Amino acid sequence: MKLAAIAKIFIIMVFVVFVSNSHTATVAAEEPALDHNWAFLLYGGTHAQNSISDIITFDADYAGDNHMVVTAVNWQAYNYQPYVSFELEGQLGRHFGDDVSHWEFVTLVLGRWHLFPWNDIIRTSFAFGSGLSSYTEISRLEQTEEDDAQRLLGYLAFELTFGLPQLPRWDLLLRIHHRSGMKGLIGEGSSNFLAAGLKYTF
Repeated sequence: MKLAAIAKIFIIMVFVVFVSNSHTATVAAEEPALDHNWAFLLYGGTHAQNSISDIITFDADYAGDNHMVVTAVNWQAYNYQPYVSFELEGQLGRHFGDDVSHWEFVTLVLGRWHLFPWNDIIRTSFAFGSGLSSYTEISRLEQTEEDDAQRLLGYLAFELTFGLPQLPRWDLLLRIHHRSGMKGLIGEGSSNFLAAGLKYTF
């Protein structure tokens, strides 16, 4: 499954969700997203063969055939409206493609900034998170860059969300899903995935 196919599936998912929820827009607009402490996330991504900075500057290479699908539950532990929130998240992911198919378990803490000047038009947030990621098998993909790749590594997330004010429970998300040994502090090996999906707050 190439990047273009993933993008088409994502666009279809977005259309279905927005159409199916359009009749609840008026009610939802009365329920600010920050008043709900839980969220469910579903996203998929493809492997980027470069660094995080290359992804951000649109210079990454996505030529390989390695992908992932992730479900996650997020709990907002504290918020200082309308500025920041702090969240705990648990993830279950499945990797497939040229790499050995395996599962991934992630726990992390995120800090999120909510206040942007265009929020009346498009609600936007930016989050950064750090935690631990564990694979059920050693990744052949990571072994191509580090012979001593390990199952347990550090985890970083960089995330942008976008939503309509009329549908405050729903957001589109873009996330960089990063594993690394934190320069040998935890272990060896690294990988980056650029992902997109949906977030439902409840």
